[in-house]
This record gives sequence, C-alpha cells and structure tokens, in this order.
Amino acid sequence: MPRRSIGALTALLLLSLALAACGGGTANPATDATAAPAAETAAPVEPDASTATGGGIDGTLTPGTTLNACEIVTSDDIKAATKATALVAAGTLELSPTVLSPARTECTYEGEFGGIIVELTPDDGENLYDAAEGAYKDAAVMPGIGDGAFNSDDNNRAFIWKDNVTVMLTMFVADPLTQVEVATDLGKAIVGKL
Repeated sequence: MPRRSIGALTALLLLSLALAACGGGTANPATDATAAPAAETAAPVEPDASTATGGGIDGTLTPGTTLNACEIVTSDDIKAATKATALVAAGTLELSPTVLSPARTECTYEGEFGGIIVELTPDDGENLYDAAEGAYKDAAVMPGIGDGAFNSDDNNRAFIWKDNVTVMLTMFVADPLTQVEVATDLGKAIVGKL
C-alpha cells in the first residue's frame, strides 16, 4: 500500500476517534433542554402495544373483561348453541399470553357436536378484529353482534369483537349444524357477558 494511502487512513482514523470522543458524552437533563426523559428513550415493544385498543400512551393495555376463555364461552353456551342432547364436558383452559395481550387464554371443547376452540384476547379488540377481517377472503358479517362479528366457513373460524375484547372461535361442527348458526348463537352469548 502506498505511503500516502496509509497516511490518509491514519488521518481518517484519528479524525473518527476525535469526533467520537467529542460526541460520546452523556446529556445532562437538568441543563440540556433537548435531552429526552429516560422513559421516552426506552426501546419500544415489538410490535408497538401503544396502538392497541385500550392502550395508553405508555403502551399499557386495559382488558375489557376479567373472564377467561372458558368463562366467556361456557359448556352451557356450547350446549345451547349446538343443540347438544348430552352434557358438554368442561373446556380445557390454556393460558396463551402474547406481547400485545398478556391475559390471552384459550379453551377447547369436544363432544357429540364436534370441536370448538375459543381464543379470548381481552385487550386488543379493534386491532385484532380489523386484521383478521382483512385476512379472510370469505369473511361474512354477522350483523347485530357486538362492535363487529364475522364468519369464515373456509377457515372454520368466526370472530366476535366488542370494546377491547376479541374472541376467535375455531369450529368443527357436526351435521346438521352450520358453523354460522353456532357462531351467531355463541357470539350473542359472548356479547351478553361483556
């Protein structure tokens, strides 16, 4: 390497070190009006929870219910919606928190009617509902249920939204039941508890 290149590289390195030393100090919030408060400099939660329905400026979420998935849809609700002749066994509850919903739960029911999985997100209703509705090509609105409800036969799913709460139902119902009828009845039961 020519001597001139080594000299230029050395000068660049020294200049970089000098600039880093000058700019490497810490701001004094008491004297520097441009310094951000410590709370604002914290790394954001991925994805940004502050945009969630019920979320505050600080990113905290406000649950729209204290019920879990087995309480928002009970065995009796399943029995009534599916017109089951036998008792419906208690659902199996599973805690399934996410970054946007630390109180998210799931409940699984199985019986002569088929199977239904209830997924309750109590604190991100509108965002979750909007995202789901846009993702399902056959989303058919179920009018008069909460703030929004739709059924997707292609995906065996229905979504019910009211305030901060979204419930996703994954349904495999036996004939002669139709998914939209079961989803409508369960949707009304859900909204009645919120």
